[in-house]
Amino acid sequence: MPPRVIIHTTVSLDGAVIGFDIDIGLHYEKLLSYHPDALLVGSTTAKTGIELFLDIHEPEVPADRHRPPQDPADKRPIGVFVDSRGVLHGLLHFYRRLEHTRDVVVLVSETTPEEYLAYLQEREYPSIRCGAERVDLAAALGELAGRFGVETVVSDSGSDLNAALMEQWIADEISLIVTPAIAGAGQKTLFGSVRTPRTMELISSAELGEGRMHLRYRFRR
Repeated sequence: MPPRVIIHTTVSLDGAVIGFDIDIGLHYEKLLSYHPDALLVGSTTAKTGIELFLDIHEPEVPADRHRPPQDPADKRPIGVFVDSRGVLHGLLHFYRRLEHTRDVVVLVSETTPEEYLAYLQEREYPSIRCGAERVDLAAALGELAGRFGVETVVSDSGSDLNAALMEQWIADEISLIVTPAIAGAGQKTLFGSVRTPRTMELISSAELGEGRMHLRYRFRR
């Protein structure tokens, strides 16, 4: 059975995902309230996060090159990265070090560079190879459920991956933290790449203080 997939993001009033101040603590508080088994992140979003918040030139240490022991009792989610082009080559150690995830799994395709596949294998990063030129998200998430017991996935990514999840009818819900800000023209928006109209049903709404709202919607099939 495919996992339940929730798109979770913080947006401005004009639907932008960047270009305004985001309350990161609140963002992850609501994300983790879903008790996800996996966090799904696109490679561009993952690399941008390193560039913004870390020293991207910080090298690996020997411990970074080995998969940490897996404890069945560990309830932290898996970090799952969609990276068919090898954007995160040499950078995954930053995510292996994170305290809020217990493992790193990479989704790749048939056209993923061989040197990137070798990098993953040498450093014991589990990978799932599905799709020709791009990752077949539906197939990869199905294998993620089978191999790792994943039942709930939260996408914590940018607009392109989230648009693909919507376009391919993979996402089940959208969780939005709406911030009282206008990002303005030229900013990337959550729905800017979605071409197919979709109808949604409101699950819940809650005030979060300082003008913020948490809105949850279910996709109508």
